[in-house]
Amino acid sequence: MLINDDVITVGIDLGGTKLAAAPMQGSVFLQSEIIKEATPGGSSEDILETMCKMVRKIQEQHNVAAVGISTAGMVNEKGEMIGSCGNIPAWKGTKVKKELESMLSIPVTVENDANCSAYGEYAVGSGKDFKSMIMVTLGTGIGGGIIINDTIWRGAHFGGGEIGHLKLHSNRTRRCTCGSWDCWEAYASGTGLNNTARTYLADPNINNYALMDMYNHGDADAIEVINVWHDHVAQGISSLINSFDPEAIVIGGGLAQFVNYPRLSKKLKDRVVDALKPYINVIEGKLGNDSGMIGAACLANVELGLSVSR
Repeated sequence: MLINDDVITVGIDLGGTKLAAAPMQGSVFLQSEIIKEATPGGSSEDILETMCKMVRKIQEQHNVAAVGISTAGMVNEKGEMIGSCGNIPAWKGTKVKKELESMLSIPVTVENDANCSAYGEYAVGSGKDFKSMIMVTLGTGIGGGIIINDTIWRGAHFGGGEIGHLKLHSNRTRRCTCGSWDCWEAYASGTGLNNTARTYLADPNINNYALMDMYNHGDADAIEVINVWHDHVAQGISSLINSFDPEAIVIGGGLAQFVNYPRLSKKLKDRVVDALKPYINVIEGKLGNDSGMIGAACLANVELGLSVSR
């Protein structure tokens, strides 16, 4: 990997409710210098101006060489937002790279947030010792990023890594947020786990933290729910292993803390092809909620180095 430890970059993570930004000195994340702002609810120009304000504040202390943006939505090779941008509708169609480079006069790299999270773990987190890995983000939904030989696999049309929409079966049992039926996300995400718990416990008000509390106190029904959820998680990951044969699967997101990794690995051995059973390697991510910001800063560093060497 071509990270230059003499270069300072800024990573910005754009979410539906907040923006977070921080500098990195090469591969060292300066966590104490994180700054946060509420995501503007108006136009894309408001979001861009807020990003610039954050970068300029960091520039008061550092000579910033480049900026990386981690954002929801699909991003093309020009750093433009294509397709839906989730709960930031004003962001759709924004020429993020072009606009920010004009405003800041330094290079800007723009990438999908799940891909940034994966790249952060790959560059400086749990995946740093591997050449290939898949990041599985278990949160309200399921996100993913695929890294092969230092490169994010973006797909032919920039939709690569949408792993949450693997199909588990064709029973038309649960509707996914994408509108289709029985996607992996509908079962293994936080929402999926909650729906499973409500079915097993017949409690419409149960939440996942209350469920885990019951589980930790030995409640038999909660233990069964968590076991079923591990089955659901294993179904999707086994498909990824069989399809990509990565060196590692790194799990992040809010539900990563709920995973029993030895149990999950055992379930995976029952599902992957025989040739891959000895190579199952599922590990928890290290970077937590900062993974997207860190990944964006690392991508900006690497892209800057590549542009200089061209």
